[in-house]
Amino acid sequence: MVAEWNQKTLGTPYEGGSIPFLYHKYTGHDDNRDWYMFTQTESRMTVEKVWNRWHPQISYDLHQMGSNAARLFVPPYVDPWDPNVNPILISEMSMLGSTMAAELTGQGKEGVVIHAMYDGWTPARGYVNYHGGIRFLTEAAGVRLASPITLSFDQLGRGIGYDAKQVAWNLPRPWRGGTWHLRDIMDYEHAAIDALLDHASRYRDRWLANFYRVNQESIGRNDPLTAKDKPFAIVVPAAQKDPASTFKLLETLQFADVEVHRAKAPFTADGRQYPAGTHVMLMAQPASGFAKTLTEVQHYPDLRQYPGGPPQRPYDVTAYTMPLLMGVDVVHVRQPFQADLELLKTPITAPAGTVGAARNTRAFAFAHDNAGLMALNRLTKAGLRAEWAGAPFTAGGKAFAAGAIVVPVANQRNVAETLTTIAKELPIDAVAITDAVPPGAVVRQPRVGLYRSYVASMDEGWTRWIFEQWSIDYTSLENKDVKAGNLRAKFDVVVLPQQAARSITNGFVAGSMPPEYVGGLGDDGAAALRAFVEAGGTLVALDSASMWPIQQFKLPVKNDLEGLAGSGEGGGGGAIGPDSAAFYAPGSIVRTRVDVTSPIAYGSEAESIAWFEQSPAFEVSGNARRIVTYSTSGSPLLSGWLLGAERLNGKTAVVPRADVGDVQAAVQLVVRRDRRASGGDIGQPRRAVATTAHHERPRVRGVAGRCTGGSLRHGRHVEPEASVCQPRTRTSAPASPSEARRSPACGRSTTWWTFLSRTRPATQTPASTYRSSPGPHSN
Repeated sequence: MVAEWNQKTLGTPYEGGSIPFLYHKYTGHDDNRDWYMFTQTESRMTVEKVWNRWHPQISYDLHQMGSNAARLFVPPYVDPWDPNVNPILISEMSMLGSTMAAELTGQGKEGVVIHAMYDGWTPARGYVNYHGGIRFLTEAAGVRLASPITLSFDQLGRGIGYDAKQVAWNLPRPWRGGTWHLRDIMDYEHAAIDALLDHASRYRDRWLANFYRVNQESIGRNDPLTAKDKPFAIVVPAAQKDPASTFKLLETLQFADVEVHRAKAPFTADGRQYPAGTHVMLMAQPASGFAKTLTEVQHYPDLRQYPGGPPQRPYDVTAYTMPLLMGVDVVHVRQPFQADLELLKTPITAPAGTVGAARNTRAFAFAHDNAGLMALNRLTKAGLRAEWAGAPFTAGGKAFAAGAIVVPVANQRNVAETLTTIAKELPIDAVAITDAVPPGAVVRQPRVGLYRSYVASMDEGWTRWIFEQWSIDYTSLENKDVKAGNLRAKFDVVVLPQQAARSITNGFVAGSMPPEYVGGLGDDGAAALRAFVEAGGTLVALDSASMWPIQQFKLPVKNDLEGLAGSGEGGGGGAIGPDSAAFYAPGSIVRTRVDVTSPIAYGSEAESIAWFEQSPAFEVSGNARRIVTYSTSGSPLLSGWLLGAERLNGKTAVVPRADVGDVQAAVQLVVRRDRRASGGDIGQPRRAVATTAHHERPRVRGVAGRCTGGSLRHGRHVEPEASVCQPRTRTSAPASPSEARRSPACGRSTTWWTFLSRTRPATQTPASTYRSSPGPHSN
């Protein structure tokens, strides 16, 4: 695709310019952040056919970065390293990188920098680092696709750990400026490959010996970094509130070469009793570090640019705690214990569900969880009527919360048969109701339009992917489709993926792209979407895209982080400096409070979490109601790193409605889940089950569930290099209102969804409800 676009624009005024589409169909450069949830086919093929099969000691990853600093980055990385990466591997990374840099510098190649820009913190880019080898990265300065660029020495900038114009121990021979060609990139990379292969062949005995030592230490009782005892095992209790997500978590870790056992009988560990069927990952195994890092809370260190100076911003997201992101109970057991365990050698899958049977069955009910939402989607697509219960009830001896999914039998055919077929694939527990059917809101499939800007958004790609995984029908809407108007006749819901408001409005400026790719929604698009909302349509805006309707429709909502780095308005944050040191959120999991009495929060718990990554945080006024808020005091941080955490205290994350002039609109700003923490099937965090709720007083109903975190990182296809190169657009993964997330990865940034819909008389068809559930960015 990139080569075709380059050929199309070669010799035109647009040569070497931006590409109006994602270079990966769904994820763009987020394919580089998929190395712990393995959502994409390419990721799974690489892990299954290469890494898990060959167990390489060195995996060499060649990338491209910004063009206005160093010519080539070579490890070692800057701090911090994830403490679960073996120290031997960190030393090997330094040894190999320094040797390669010395070889290239000796060949006269200028601008080779080491120990700069990139860190070794996240497993999202470093699968091999937890499996006995190293993920070795080099980043070459980019050109304009394949066309050369010319830079003067004075145009070169600074990055984390170096100044491209200054001689230093890690940049002994700066580039003096000039013209940089694709041929130069190839020459540098060929020289780097040769140097790597030469080193690996010369010291192959050392690499093999250390591979053995790393794996030996992985199965040992002591942590090789701290010399303290590691947890004895990671235990996943059998009883879980969301079985689908639980089995997806287990399947993901097993796919990553983690040995998973299942208890054949009850056992006791650290004083807690566990039943048969509990899953156990013993830490005496080679992939123990990978299992540990993904199931524990991350404590990113507070690093400073210099002693007493401002913080050094993290390069990437700082949290990836799968149990928090997916709502699964996971326990790190410290002390050894005895249990009758069996190793699971076949791929882990969720067990089949159950469908109760009773005489005079009047309806079936099942939980409002991931599997339940997937089942609901299949039922409505099969033409059956289903409802959300409006209040708690009991059936078949089982208690159901408000929002439980109820499928009446009366005037419907083959309800039991259809549910039985669905239950063979989804772990639902459908209970037969023989008493009065609890009242509720009928749900149906809405007609969904998904905005697709020519300023390509990875969030848009991820949202398409999520829709397709959940069999949600949608239509892609380009600028001309929105501007044509009459949207309400075609759609119940229009979705604006994460993107800066100004980019949605303006798009590419004239002269920067071929005419057919110039411009954004503009005034015509805004008028068309306002008419859509006033006619009863639902507008959903993700993350920073929520600033667009807030500004266009003058909603009584304010972003309290406006003007700070990572405010969510620009789609990304800059370097931490005097004007932005008050707040910075690179990607962290934070604590939230949820009003579970609201339909928006059905399936959630009162104490929940959200993923926050360079996103807005809102203050509301007027008749707005708070549904999800951040903690009112103390730090809301649960995992990762967050500068100025107190700025989130008391801010609102979910707002169900607000007045828009003479239109009563529902504004729902809901934190999203990480698409990277979603597997694209029944085990992913809830996302993308689209429905419409019919109820007495029509209003937009967000599908809420566990408010869990998540995000997708959205950026340019060119690797950014900190503050010295073209700014990277970072976005979050669409998230789910149900999960108040959401990515990831689900997303690569709190996901803020803005739902807009006019409140109409109860005699008319009520507004649509958009159900979503979740689901990572550029090196």
